[in-house]
Amino acid sequence: GGGNKPPAAKSDKPKEEFSWNKKKPDPKDFMFSNLKNQVCIKPPGTINGQMFIVEDCEDCDIYVCDNTAQVQVDYCKRCRIFIAPSESSIFIRNCEDCKCVFACQQLRTRECKDCDFLLYVSTAPVIEESKNMRFGCFRFFYFSLAAQFEAAKLSVFDNKWSEIYDFTPGAGNWSFLPLNTKSADLIKPLSAHPGSFSTAEEEAMHSDDSVVPVTAGLRKGDFAGQERSFILILPSKLSEGPSLFSKLPPSCTLIQTKQLALDAAKVKTLLEKCSDSAVSGAAKGMCVGVEVAGEGALAGALAAVEAAGGNGVAYASATKEAAAYEVNV
Repeated sequence: GGGNKPPAAKSDKPKEEFSWNKKKPDPKDFMFSNLKNQVCIKPPGTINGQMFIVEDCEDCDIYVCDNTAQVQVDYCKRCRIFIAPSESSIFIRNCEDCKCVFACQQLRTRECKDCDFLLYVSTAPVIEESKNMRFGCFRFFYFSLAAQFEAAKLSVFDNKWSEIYDFTPGAGNWSFLPLNTKSADLIKPLSAHPGSFSTAEEEAMHSDDSVVPVTAGLRKGDFAGQERSFILILPSKLSEGPSLFSKLPPSCTLIQTKQLALDAAKVKTLLEKCSDSAVSGAAKGMCVGVEVAGEGALAGALAAVEAAGGNGVAYASATKEAAAYEVNV
């Protein structure tokens, strides 16, 4: 007796993968090269943080809809190009007459002409040897875009799109696009292309400013005499930002949004004019400060904060004096 051994347990372990068996990424999967009159879409999950190259394309609709380490765009003409959040740089060189919606940590242009940009960039955009470049604030939407900003460690509230630095200053090098320029003025929505991963229904439910707030940035001179308000979004509520902004009256424009790391002393200084201790108690940590301008900015900001959930979500200036103080602190 005692000879019937239980059957050996089958191993559920996956077979060991040896590195030499793994398929090496094919560089051709990470480039759009030498194309004419084509629609080229890289959907989410197809690049996974690799470097990407777009070169020698003409009259193409190009969408790079996944996180990248860095992107180079060279020698393209009359292309419409979207690039999802890139965790370091987008270099665009020797391109002409292109329409670009880009999100990155750093943008550099060299020897380009007649190109339009709607930009998210977390550092000042740099242009060099470039002519007739026009810039506006990033606008675009598809379902996973917000998560891609997070994956690239880029805060949608820290957009320096308007702080253009021109290495080779001269008249006619660059200007701002009209403030109300939408993404559809530059590129087609993804759903316009049959078989794309984004549907018209999904896009219709979200406006193209629902991920990155549209700010006037350094165009603030256009709003010089207008009423101002200051909004502070509390640390645990940053994701409520876009819906709060959508509740502002149409007469109001966001001038700037900015992440602010507040400690007790900074809260005290910034919220000197705020009588609500619930707000000042909750404001320690990473907040977002927002400058709003336009007719009815004070009442509009207070109403928007109320509609978004009141002082558990954000604070808005109660008076002109408070706003003037808070915007400048």
